[in-house]
Amino acid sequence: MNRRERLRAQTLQEIRDASFEIIDADGIHALSIAALARSMGMSAPAVYRYFPSRDALMAHLTTLAYEQLLAAMSQAVAGGRRAPHTRVRLLVAAYRDWALRHPRRYGMLFGERTADLPGEAGTRTPLDHAMALLIDLLVATSGSSPTESAGGDQTLDGQLRSWARIQGRPDISPRVASAAILIWTRVHGIVSLELTGMLDNHPLDAQRLIRLEIDGALQQLAPT
Repeated sequence: MNRRERLRAQTLQEIRDASFEIIDADGIHALSIAALARSMGMSAPAVYRYFPSRDALMAHLTTLAYEQLLAAMSQAVAGGRRAPHTRVRLLVAAYRDWALRHPRRYGMLFGERTADLPGEAGTRTPLDHAMALLIDLLVATSGSSPTESAGGDQTLDGQLRSWARIQGRPDISPRVASAAILIWTRVHGIVSLELTGMLDNHPLDAQRLIRLEIDGALQQLAPT
């Protein structure tokens, strides 16, 4: 890497850091090319040499936020010494902890999207890789084998098999697919309620609610 490339990489990292500082402090609506340029002591045209639009910048930052969340979850379950069901709980705890530490970045991942942001049909994100971590742990917990069905199956099991294929995991059973979806959607729902303060005036412990949901999903996977 020559000097010009090093300087460009350094400036790009400074743009990322300054952008997240604005978002963390005041939310995504506070981030504009002009505001970013002011915070960095740059001109707006100089920033445009790195990102042609605010949407392009937001797409880049959203991908980075996905990667940060994935890294936190991956680190939580690194190593295979703990039992799979324990690692499921650690994975989910890391998801919640990251969301609580970075609520506005978390909001970037699940808020309204523009055309440039990741998430269109066929686009895989680091969050899909986080789902793959969860699926692997659930497979290890259940020890179940997939069952075959004819194409075009419109039953719930058929839809779950289709979802598994989209995730790149046609090998998993509908039971595992269902557990993965239920854990993710219920945990996301509880975390979202927690972040928006909807649980503040209720005698409800979000962490206990999440553990209850995980335990329920894991019980459904227990060998019969």
